[in-house]
Amino acid sequence: MRKVLTPIFSLFLLVGLINSTNAQQSEGGDNYSRIKLLSAKLDSNKTVLIVKVDAPYKDSVEAVLTHSIGWVVEKKKVVLATGPNTFSFNTAQLAEGSYRLILRRYEGNWSLTHSFKKD
Repeated sequence: MRKVLTPIFSLFLLVGLINSTNAQQSEGGDNYSRIKLLSAKLDSNKTVLIVKVDAPYKDSVEAVLTHSIGWVVEKKKVVLATGPNTFSFNTAQLAEGSYRLILRRYEGNWSLTHSFKKD
């Protein structure tokens, strides 16, 4: 009977270890996932996309504005301070259509996407 319980106990121990490792990575190991998009809206004239982001610490991300079919309209490096941050994209020359704002880490292991429409 002891031989049957040992592998089952080992399996539960392994599953518990894997779950606790995943929880640490998502909660504390990857602060990029804690960057929050507060808003991304066109101004009243639809000439500027104003982006507001809350960051848990100082860092920089890449902000990419693309057309809905994936064409890159503009790309810029954004330096984030701890707390609320605001930056913008000039959208005056953009045609009507659907666009996507992508914020991502240069190393490529974190991204945040927001879609919007210019009428």
